Amino acid sequence: MNLILDTCTINNLLQVDLSLEEDECSLEFDYLHRIQKEFDIKIPPKIYEELKNTFSKNLTTGYEIKFIKNYMSRYICNYVDKVDESDFESSLNFIKITHPKYEQEDNGELHLAAYALYLNRYKNTLAFQSYFVTDDDEAIDDFKDTFKINFLGDILTTIDLLLLMSVHGIISLSKVLSFALNLKRQYSQVYNKLINEIKSLQKKELLVQESALLTKIYNNIEDFNLEALEEDIKHKIFPNIKQKNKNIETFIREFLNEDFKKVIILEKKIDEIKSKFWDVSKI
Repeated sequence: MNLILDTCTINNLLQVDLSLEEDECSLEFDYLHRIQKEFDIKIPPKIYEELKNTFSKNLTTGYEIKFIKNYMSRYICNYVDKVDESDFESSLNFIKITHPKYEQEDNGELHLAAYALYLNRYKNTLAFQSYFVTDDDEAIDDFKDTFKINFLGDILTTIDLLLLMSVHGIISLSKVLSFALNLKRQYSQVYNKLINEIKSLQKKELLVQESALLTKIYNNIEDFNLEALEEDIKHKIFPNIKQKNKNIETFIREFLNEDFKKVIILEKKIDEIKSKFWDVSKI
């Protein structure tokens, strides 16, 4: 069984697991190592290129950056498959022809779909043996039919992959839920920052109207009601709140510009795991 991981999946499996204590970095669980022991992780060269350009995006210290950089050069480079360029190009062109929106693209998701086809058609990989792992909702919608029609396999999210590992007894269900919650927090950094600012403001002396508007803003942030939040910052009382915290409007606008689709999808997935996923511990 081939697991073809996209850039964000690899970054998430590393960054959510990263621990920093007294300038020493480590991976608490090392998900990639455990996955590789059970399944065959493969990535095309394009993904490794993207990783080198993006791995440090959410890292905050030089120690973390150095640790992940070393991990990549020591382990992840071994996942890279040296493809036959001519055969791979044929697969890539087919995906572009059947998905016109990607004709002018050259991203990792495109290369992963082409790579799964390449393995099946040129490397004699058995049908339904390639699993594309991504948390990109758009890529899932774009390529799920291609995987089905061409008998390649399926498309999984990172959480799906960890659930599969829990079925095989590699990790516990509680560990999967813990990872999902930590990943949600990582996606929600802007949200958390804004909530803390609001709570800090609520402790100050406020007029009744200011307090009411701030409560409304807080509730709309909690509910991810972005349209209502847009109206809140146009309210005539909002300038009074800005005087008490000059950064509040900047934080709200950052929140409004953030893509929280992944957070909402993760919340749904967590609820599904808790209510519908069968585990022997639930007997």
